[in-house]
Amino acid sequence: MKRISVRFWLLILGAIATLIPLATSAVAQATVVVGTGNPDIDVPVVQAALDQGGEVILKGHFSFERAPRIPTAWPGLPPATTLISKAVVISGTREDEGDLTTIEGGTIPFYVDAQGVPVTFQRLRFIRPIQSAIFAYAVSGLTIASSKIEGIVPPANTPSSGIWIGMFNVPMPGNPGHPENISGMLSIVNNYIDVAGGKRGIDNTLGITVFSAGVPGAEVEAHVSGNNISNSTEPAINFRRIVGRADIEGNVITTGPVFGSASRNMVIRVANLGSYLIVHNSIHCGWAKEAVGIGVFSQIPAWPMEHAIVVDNSLTMSPPEGTVLGAGSAGILMDGNARTNVVLNNRIRGRATAGITLAVTSGGIPDSNALVLNHFDDFQPSVADIFVGNGVTNTRILGPGTVEDHGVGSVIVP
Repeated sequence: MKRISVRFWLLILGAIATLIPLATSAVAQATVVVGTGNPDIDVPVVQAALDQGGEVILKGHFSFERAPRIPTAWPGLPPATTLISKAVVISGTREDEGDLTTIEGGTIPFYVDAQGVPVTFQRLRFIRPIQSAIFAYAVSGLTIASSKIEGIVPPANTPSSGIWIGMFNVPMPGNPGHPENISGMLSIVNNYIDVAGGKRGIDNTLGITVFSAGVPGAEVEAHVSGNNISNSTEPAINFRRIVGRADIEGNVITTGPVFGSASRNMVIRVANLGSYLIVHNSIHCGWAKEAVGIGVFSQIPAWPMEHAIVVDNSLTMSPPEGTVLGAGSAGILMDGNARTNVVLNNRIRGRATAGITLAVTSGGIPDSNALVLNHFDDFQPSVADIFVGNGVTNTRILGPGTVEDHGVGSVIVP
């Protein structure tokens, strides 16, 4: 048997002695903050931890119920409670009773202005934050996972959203905001969002909002999946003008009857630029007004909506009895500058003017869209399962369902 020299053991022991402080240092990098329930203590201590960056672990119950002091970038957006400006991973813990780390109140509890660096939130519970639980103005890689948002308090005359990323106003060619501020992977997964704060016909409360994100060379790749979103009065998931792609997958959305002041309500809305896959979502729309389950459109010719794939979604449209349904009532709607999009194997139930509508509105003409093997079991349209409006061009329709076609160049294969 070969003998191991004393020198060999001394080298091993020396290596272990070197690694022990390194391991201790790595553990020490995590900053642990325990909530007190006193906002005058909790907010400054959390802010100090965020200012260090790295890993921040929040434990217990925090109160952010005090006047916000962090300026925000967009006109009309209120000040925030804390600022994130460095790369950070913010993690909550699960207490013995099963509750997540709780952050109660606060106007925009976390405002992210972290240009060029990633930020992560996980295992946090927000109770009635004002405007948004998290607003990301600038970030390169954002993860929000396994968290809860229970009730949003909308400021007066200001739209609110559980999670808001990018621009505060609707982006337009003359004012696209700062899409270069948002890049990389946007992962919003396995969250529970109950908006439950809007007043009927007054407040516009949304679930997840992404406005104006990504530029060529610094695109975004968004994954919005496995979320449970309820009681929004405007879109539960709302994307406008992204450069990159977004997968909206496996979300469960229930609106309830309360709706906001917007003229057009869509449960999932994707508009303007972007490459979208909308798949395996379950939508129950109960708004007491004309509404759309999934809307794919662009009102801007320079920002067309092209190559979106809407596949294998389950939509139930259930407006209360007595709700007046107009031309904009549909399970799925494509209008304006919507071109070469595919709507495949979706299941539409309930009651609406049509199951799928293509219309010349929003400043453009839908062209070369395909509707393939969609199902209308237990669906009661007031017009038809599929409605193709005047002027819509080159629609391809394959599969079951009644069709009312006023388009140009439509091809219908039963």
